[in-house]
Amino acid sequence: MGTASISAVVAVRHEKNPPAGGSKTIAGPCEILKVLRYPIALFGYQISGEEKKLPFILKDGFLKIFKDAYGVSRHIDVVLIALADPFFLDKKAQKKIERANPDKIISESEVDAVMKSLGESAAVKNLFAVGQEVLSVKINGYNIENAAGYKGRALEAEMIFTLISRTLKDYIENAREKFFPKAVARYYSDSRALWRMLKMTENFADPALVIDIGGEVTGIFWADKNNIEHAGAAAFGIRTLARRISASLKTDQQDTEAIFRKYTLGTLDETLRMKLERALSPALADWWTSLKNALKNTFTPASAGVIPKKIIVSGGGADFALFSGFLKDSFKKDFGAEIEPQILRSEAFQDMLYPSGTLAGGGDIILLALILFADAKKI
Repeated sequence: MGTASISAVVAVRHEKNPPAGGSKTIAGPCEILKVLRYPIALFGYQISGEEKKLPFILKDGFLKIFKDAYGVSRHIDVVLIALADPFFLDKKAQKKIERANPDKIISESEVDAVMKSLGESAAVKNLFAVGQEVLSVKINGYNIENAAGYKGRALEAEMIFTLISRTLKDYIENAREKFFPKAVARYYSDSRALWRMLKMTENFADPALVIDIGGEVTGIFWADKNNIEHAGAAAFGIRTLARRISASLKTDQQDTEAIFRKYTLGTLDETLRMKLERALSPALADWWTSLKNALKNTFTPASAGVIPKKIIVSGGGADFALFSGFLKDSFKKDFGAEIEPQILRSEAFQDMLYPSGTLAGGGDIILLALILFADAKKI
């Protein structure tokens, strides 16, 4: 679920046999049965604050998506759902306890009590926890996978919880129960889904800055092999830019998107190109100002060395070279940093899908992350 559309894929994920000498199953090719898209228009709605009040059109959107999916397959095992900013809140919680009897083996119930306490500390009024992930567990300061069965004085745990409004959860769950009552639902923030994909594809030799350009929002994240952290967001995306250009050129939004693509390909008429660039310049400057405000506590001209070696551009904006080019020029101008943005597009994973070409561009990258890299086995 993004700020421009609710999209879905009905897919069958096949598993390869475990490699010789190992026990871990590796992901095999994914068969795409159908791609479904339901555009939504959220411009003008204020989706903010703890209550996350939502427009009623989202209820219709989820009913339509699940109904269309039911038309493709009457049986679904698991529904994997990713939500874009501002529809979720990822909140971390940490807890450390000093055990009264360090020589006593830690039980499953003791671990469960710690996890339950973490969930309670991460609670936010009017929001509902739909997803959780253990980030680390430590005994006496040493990382372990599961504390149960160990002994130790200090038990520490850190978890991240994905929270959404109860209304949004009701919209999704009512639609799921109507068409796929036996399917298990698993929720992710789009940043967690993206991080899983980047981690699985070994993109973290160095920490990376991820700039995810959506329909109405651009999200900024720090990511490494251990976690992804939200660094800020700008209320500016592809549709925001399109509205600005449409108003300037007096064209409708569909024509504006076609003009963007011709501009990116260098095939736009010279007169129209000059008009477009006159309108683009202030619009992109506003976009960069929003991003820079979110980054200013991290980057300064005097500390350009902290700029990560890798900057990844994802989302629908990755399909428009003008965003990446503007980022490159702006980082050079304001932070003295030479960067070459890396574009994350679905085409890089076509050998894992069939038929190939069913998912394309940066706009489908979260769908691809869900069907290939989300943990559907934990049901």
